[in-house]
Amino acid sequence: MSTATRARGPLVDAEPVRRHVRELMAAGAGYARIAKAADVPVATVNHMLYTPGARPRTQRLTIKNAQRLLSVQFHHISTGLVDSTGSRRRIQALMAIGWPPRHLGPRLGLHEHYVSEIQRTPKTLASTAHALAVTYNDLWNKTPELHGVTPQAANRCRNYARANGWPPAAAWDDDTIDDPAALPEWTGFCGTDRGYWVHVQQKVPMCEACKAAHQQWIADRADIEPMLRNQAMFAARAAAGTRGTDIATDGRELIRLGCDYEQAAARLGITRQHLQQELCRHPETAREAA
Repeated sequence: MSTATRARGPLVDAEPVRRHVRELMAAGAGYARIAKAADVPVATVNHMLYTPGARPRTQRLTIKNAQRLLSVQFHHISTGLVDSTGSRRRIQALMAIGWPPRHLGPRLGLHEHYVSEIQRTPKTLASTAHALAVTYNDLWNKTPELHGVTPQAANRCRNYARANGWPPAAAWDDDTIDDPAALPEWTGFCGTDRGYWVHVQQKVPMCEACKAAHQQWIADRADIEPMLRNQAMFAARAAAGTRGTDIATDGRELIRLGCDYEQAAARLGITRQHLQQELCRHPETAREAA
């Protein structure tokens, strides 16, 4: 054990603490206020949530700081109404992967009609925003059919979300889902021609960034012989093929072997967000779970 570690005391995984702080932030609390309530340095919370410059995001915390942050509850921080952007996106993302409002309502202590109503209001109760963040963190990577939702209900929900162009959980990062100015990342490659083909192959709604990137790809090759251009297009489409499925399968296996998301992503040579996106896009089947 290093001298620095002995001085700080034992370290614990920061991920559960990070999720808890994100849930408080979804209820309208800034991380500086959370840090103050926990009597923890603001820089500690900042480095746990975000990547500071070239340094990696904090992966481990002292037991004392972890306990202090976990002891802060939402009613210590925020009351009243908060912006509903994050709540709306969380509901739509869960519906996009097959969670109907009538299954979300009981988890939130709400009638299913109010779950839908949240999507049409600019403000929502902080308590509701917090409950939604907790529920979202619990369900975003779970297959509804394996947790009490009938295949028919899940598929109806997915089709409804797809018809409305709602991004799934995979399209949002924890750092951006509550930011009204943020845009969803549908494919892991949005804004590129590869992203365009992922949209096409996975039959997810086309985003404007990928549509523009594909048009630019075509424009850049306007002077190429049509046969060669078509061959290049077929190659680009093939390159976007099965990598997502492979990442999801390998990622689940690494997690079963004891890796956390960060470790599994590092082993696969991708970012944590990319791994989470592929896990959402390619849900575990009942056969794989068995």
